[in-house]
Amino acid sequence: MKNSEDWKEAAKKQQNKIEAWRLSYLSVEELLCLQLLGYSPKQLYEDMESERYSLKERASMSIRELDKAKRILDRQAKAGVVTIPYYSEAYPHHFRHLREDAPPLVHVLGNKDLLNREDNVAIIGARAADKDGLDMAYGLAKQMGEQGHIVISGLALGCDTAAHQGCLDADGQTIAVVASGLDITHPKVNKSLQDEIIAKGGAILSEHPFGVKANPTKLVARCRMQVVLTQSVIVAQCPIISGTMYAVRFAQEYSGGPFGWENNVYSVRYDTQNELNAGNKFLLDYNLVLPIRPGQEVTLDNDNRLVIYP
Repeated sequence: MKNSEDWKEAAKKQQNKIEAWRLSYLSVEELLCLQLLGYSPKQLYEDMESERYSLKERASMSIRELDKAKRILDRQAKAGVVTIPYYSEAYPHHFRHLREDAPPLVHVLGNKDLLNREDNVAIIGARAADKDGLDMAYGLAKQMGEQGHIVISGLALGCDTAAHQGCLDADGQTIAVVASGLDITHPKVNKSLQDEIIAKGGAILSEHPFGVKANPTKLVARCRMQVVLTQSVIVAQCPIISGTMYAVRFAQEYSGGPFGWENNVYSVRYDTQNELNAGNKFLLDYNLVLPIRPGQEVTLDNDNRLVIYP
């Protein structure tokens, strides 16, 4: 009996510790409040390790921002947006590879379960793509969709739009990682595409709450989220100066070593070079990526890594 009582007491103490640990975390409202106060993800993570209670106090004293955060979250919930904090089991585990650059909160419209799928590939490229680039993005994404895999892109014009559409036309599911609040479609002309993504079981993902507009800095930052969600990134077409190059840099920066995560970056090799695919040539010439040629077939192996067939 004594052993049984001891076990119960030990279990109770452990449960109390777990509950205290949970209570020490910043709530979703507090996290959003601190973001509204200007805290960056890196600042929040640095302070959360040593000054969590100070952050909770700062949030509780910022009545105006805390109230605004609650109103935003209420609006989002009514619109069907799910907000996931970094400590939730539903939080995309891939983002933990970003370490201190991981978003403390993510906002999801649609199928949030896709965010923790492993069988996915990011297909990205420039807005100003030509027919060859658009056809490559569309065709590769359609292959992935036909196989039941997830396509990740950024809802931008050009290659991103083609990638999402290719996957959808194969009745596949796709994730759009965006740089604005989910009450804003950027660009506006892709509102119907966004609606189709949701209707067919896909998801729109952002680190920004309602009301935040996309800008060049946020568009670059969202690239890190695109590439860390997958083990395979494909550059369909891009010039040397383009946002896609930031995505490639992020894919290399957050891969291997202390991040415990490795991904491969591929680039389409075109027979005819021009300004629109000059970025592809640069990446291939300097052995920064692996090649894919037009006409090749692609799939994912049992480890969810890209396999290319001649």
